[in-house]
Amino acid sequence: DSYLKLVSKLVDVGLKRNVTLRGAPADFRFAPSSPQGAQYINKLKGLIEETAQATGKRVSLISHSLGGLQTLYLLSKQTQEWKDQFIEKWISLSGSWGGVAWTWRLFASGESLGLPVDPLLLREEQRSYETSFWMLPVPRWFGDQVILSTPKRNYTTQDYDAFFNDIGYSAGKKLLRRVEALTGAAEAPGVNVVCMYSLGLDTPASFTYGKDGFDMQPITKNSDGDGMVTASSLGLCDRWETAQLSSHSAKVIRFSKVSHARMLEDDNVLKAVMNELGLPFSSAIGSPLQPFRPMPTNYSDAVLGFDGGLTPLRAGEGHNSGLRAEVEPTGVAMSLGDSAA
Repeated sequence: DSYLKLVSKLVDVGLKRNVTLRGAPADFRFAPSSPQGAQYINKLKGLIEETAQATGKRVSLISHSLGGLQTLYLLSKQTQEWKDQFIEKWISLSGSWGGVAWTWRLFASGESLGLPVDPLLLREEQRSYETSFWMLPVPRWFGDQVILSTPKRNYTTQDYDAFFNDIGYSAGKKLLRRVEALTGAAEAPGVNVVCMYSLGLDTPASFTYGKDGFDMQPITKNSDGDGMVTASSLGLCDRWETAQLSSHSAKVIRFSKVSHARMLEDDNVLKAVMNELGLPFSSAIGSPLQPFRPMPTNYSDAVLGFDGGLTPLRAGEGHNSGLRAEVEPTGVAMSLGDSAA
């Protein structure tokens, strides 16, 4: 669980598990467009309100990866009065605001997620996840950029209907329409926000399939990014710096060559997070980490373990998804994330 290093440091400076350190996992299969996903958003809102009321302090949110989309969606559905009452700050790590290019490969020929398994064995299941559609590149931001090619044609984000027909998954057209409007505009959140991401790593950007079709793996072409999300998607939050000048602060902090999966473990990143929370940082190993325990059903307890998620992994990495909440001695922080360790 990659959140454990951050949690350990937060506990070391005075946070209390289950009291001022709170969280709830997200089932990575469901987007807010489904009843299950909508229920998660409702419970998340309730947890924020409960935490703020119990401590008498506004809440700071920390998200990672897909958790950024969950947070952005939640905030987009709240009134400005609610946000001003309950939210102190949002710290986003590695948000995939405009989508993730490698989801095209996932739909076409499956994604092994770094595991020693044939991606084709995972393809049918992965196509069933709402979040797979939610993470597809957004036409508004990717435009006419060619993402996938075959000997017969090129595909851009303007060609989703043809793409789903050609891979033999026409149901994808309907499923995409259920989620495409959730966060695709990547609008400023209306709260004080710090957007952190890293660049400088080869990141899957486009895919070329041969004459054998979609049952074979493609040739992958890389561009700049964090190893999972391309720079053009990560950097969409840069726009918030000017969009929020008159109402709320917005700051972007960029790192170099920290992988998407390591943003919750890198000392420089964690130091920046702690600084934004007004807390001291030590690179020394913190308190012993507690083992995983299941998520309580009422979301009122702290959680140190997450469900799995869809992140391509490097050797030796694992993956987790969920929400975590922290309350520091001088304020309240709640974080939600889809994290890879």
